[in-house]
Amino acid sequence: MRKENLMTNKLINCVGLILILGFAATATVENSFAQRKKKKGKNNSEVDVEAARKKYEFELLKNWSFGYENYKNKQYDSSKKHFWNVAKLDTINKFGAKTYRYLGNSYLKGGDPDSAQVIFELGTEKYPEYTYLHRMVGYLLSNRGLTEEAVARYQKVVEQAPESVDDWNQLASLYVKLEQDEDAIAAYDKILALEPDNMDALQKKTALIGRSGDIEALIAEKEKIRELDPQNSQVRFDLGRLYFEQVEDFEKSIERFQEFLSAVPNDIAAMQYVGNAYRRLDKSNNAITQFKAILQVQPENKKVMAEISRCYKDLGRFVRARSYARKVLAIDKAYGMGWIALGEAYEASAERCINQKDSKVGFNDKLVYELASVQYKKALADLEFRQDAERHLSFLQGVLPTQEDRFMHKNQEKATGECYKWIY
Repeated sequence: MRKENLMTNKLINCVGLILILGFAATATVENSFAQRKKKKGKNNSEVDVEAARKKYEFELLKNWSFGYENYKNKQYDSSKKHFWNVAKLDTINKFGAKTYRYLGNSYLKGGDPDSAQVIFELGTEKYPEYTYLHRMVGYLLSNRGLTEEAVARYQKVVEQAPESVDDWNQLASLYVKLEQDEDAIAAYDKILALEPDNMDALQKKTALIGRSGDIEALIAEKEKIRELDPQNSQVRFDLGRLYFEQVEDFEKSIERFQEFLSAVPNDIAAMQYVGNAYRRLDKSNNAITQFKAILQVQPENKKVMAEISRCYKDLGRFVRARSYARKVLAIDKAYGMGWIALGEAYEASAERCINQKDSKVGFNDKLVYELASVQYKKALADLEFRQDAERHLSFLQGVLPTQEDRFMHKNQEKATGECYKWIY
């Protein structure tokens, strides 16, 4: 990097020296005109000055014309020579900053970006209000990986051209590279103030907010995208998931997933979210309807069958719950969720039976809890559901039959009574 900066500084000094010599030469010509004016009479001096002026303007315009024609024809070596002449000759500032623009671009398009950067930088020193030159310096710095320096240039650009969406976008991208997310978000806000329908800026801003962990702000931005883009199904899926997983607004989650499903029918993931959201809202019948719709598409979806089993369990329909759990296990006996669903049916049955009497746990209840624990133990073999099974087993530790219970109820292995008749 130090070597590169040294080379750049040498190039700047060299270019500066050429310009100084050029300006000095022009000044000498002008002084000569002045001396001749003093020596001659009024009429002759005026004629000489006018002739010199015309000759000077002719040379200036000739070099500009040749340079511009060469530039248009992509003859960059020739255009550089003529634009250098313009830079030296143009003491009246006829072409001004444009000279540095075309001279710099001649180097850039001719395959010499380092020299181009030097020219553009010289131009910014002489014409600090000419935005294009700052922009090109920023662009070249960015290409060289000098992101902080590029940011400083683009900050100058947007200060001079505050309504330039492209420049704000470039600045935002540079902020992202520096992981200055707040500055990047502010830059995208500037773009959206200029172009409220700019979907690219809105999506990039939304992604940055998502990275910040501000879920409410993320949802708000995604809702803006949803409103602006009725065909954007992905943002509807994202919103449905955010409402479900992050804020537990299950009604909103269902709404967004249903919007998604109207565009992408039979998407299994979205349908499962809807079913689970209904279940979390204690709308088990709606959940069952949704889950059964999935089975129309995937008849052997064991996860969905297990969810249907749990919904029937929530409704107190334990025979149906057991039936669906057994369907799961008929497909895959090693699937832990099937055993857990079956265990939950037995466990929920015991809880209901206890609540229907004196709320005291009797031996019959303990036998049913034990039956549930047997199912949970079978689920332990499935690593995916082991923690869930362990949690259920831990909860049952205090309600399982003790040695004393078995001594007091010798030879009884099954629960008796009307409440548990469905089990056997």
